[in-house]
Amino acid sequence: MKRKSAGSRRRWRYGALSLAVTALGAALVVAANGVAGLLTERFGWTADLTAEGRYGLSQATEDCLAGLESDVDIYVMQAGEDLAVGSYYVVQAYEALLAYQRGSDHIRLEFVDLTGNPTFTARYPELELGSWDILVESGERREVLNFSQLYDYGAGGASITASRVEEKLTNAILSVVSGERTAAALLTGCGDASPDDLLNLMEANRFDVRACSLVTGEIDPEAELAVLFAPQTDPEPESLEKLDAWLENGGRQGRSLFVFMDPNFPELPNLQAFLADWGIGLGEGYAFESRSSLYYERPFYPIAQYGDMDYAGGMTASDLTVMALCRPVEVLFDSRDNYETTVLLRFTESAGSLPLGAAEVSAEDVTGDVAAMVLSAHSWYGAEVTRSHVVVSGSALAFSSGLTASGTFANGRYILGLFQKLSAQGTGVSIPPKSLTAPVHSMTGAQASGFVWAFLAVLPAAVLAVGTVVWLRRRRK
Repeated sequence: MKRKSAGSRRRWRYGALSLAVTALGAALVVAANGVAGLLTERFGWTADLTAEGRYGLSQATEDCLAGLESDVDIYVMQAGEDLAVGSYYVVQAYEALLAYQRGSDHIRLEFVDLTGNPTFTARYPELELGSWDILVESGERREVLNFSQLYDYGAGGASITASRVEEKLTNAILSVVSGERTAAALLTGCGDASPDDLLNLMEANRFDVRACSLVTGEIDPEAELAVLFAPQTDPEPESLEKLDAWLENGGRQGRSLFVFMDPNFPELPNLQAFLADWGIGLGEGYAFESRSSLYYERPFYPIAQYGDMDYAGGMTASDLTVMALCRPVEVLFDSRDNYETTVLLRFTESAGSLPLGAAEVSAEDVTGDVAAMVLSAHSWYGAEVTRSHVVVSGSALAFSSGLTASGTFANGRYILGLFQKLSAQGTGVSIPPKSLTAPVHSMTGAQASGFVWAFLAVLPAAVLAVGTVVWLRRRRK
């Protein structure tokens, strides 16, 4: 019988050692995974690795939870197991609910299976609680959230596009703790469009929005804000007199009117005369940006520049607000008779405007520095200084059609911050919806062109150059 050679024994020892190391490594991985699972279960450790932070809480909510001094109970009218193994959207809500409980000792979360505990609703005879509803309670104050209200939906309601879970829950918590909501009026009667996205944003952020007809009714005297969205018919003089009286507020002022324009309805002489008294004029057609790096997909979707950062709380120059199909807004005077105007959003020197129906942009059309949103403040100097405001946005589309819920653009955060600054909410918490749609192409024209040249020219040239160098070196050996 032949004895094993020394080399064979060494190979056997190396193989055995390699096998042992591999087995030990696998055992360590399994042990680490088990320990991590136990720690996660014991301490609630989680990590949200999604780019948009879909499963975590924003810094605004974390600050809110850290500052809680009152106990808040959150009751979910469904078994926790049903949420934990539900659809992607349901799991997103479930993880957010757990994050609230982890975020503060003042938050108590309970899942109530109404099938197994049908008497629970008897504790709240004044409320109509049903399966999947969420009850937020602090002391005697309560708010009920319907689960379907926690999401934005695509056309026809066939798909979910964004989550409002954090937005709704945080503001419900603030509402039951403080008991305060800001009254706002949606002005109707001018053939205006229904700004569903904007209303959802406001209602989810502690604004109590009530419809008020300029034609047949009165503007809610409790409202601090009023919204006239995309008027398609000219308001009658009597309607504008109501607006004047509401803004004056018996000399107390303290109110703000927001007007969002649709460029497709340019002839509104009564409204334009009303705005002219506040120093605001309306141009015609669409604003555009001629540089591809300053618009989204097409020139008539220009990216606005922040004209006054005092009215852009929490925003930075890198936050993109796209003023889609924007009618130019004009400043008629800087100050006059206690009126003072401020440009809130503007475009750059490469901007201009084109009349309705025009499709091509030429160098002659570039006029520079077109305004997109202007604020006018009227001050009354009595025992104390009081002010009312009129804000005109050249674009209604910029605050509808999902742009307020976009994770790419800051339209929702910007307009919500402006609402809060010009109302009693001050610099309240601002939590826009989280997009749940699949990532889409959102590059500017310049970025797209850069990627095309990089992949079609630069990368092949680099590969060819490296290959040539390698070939030449090997040929000389």
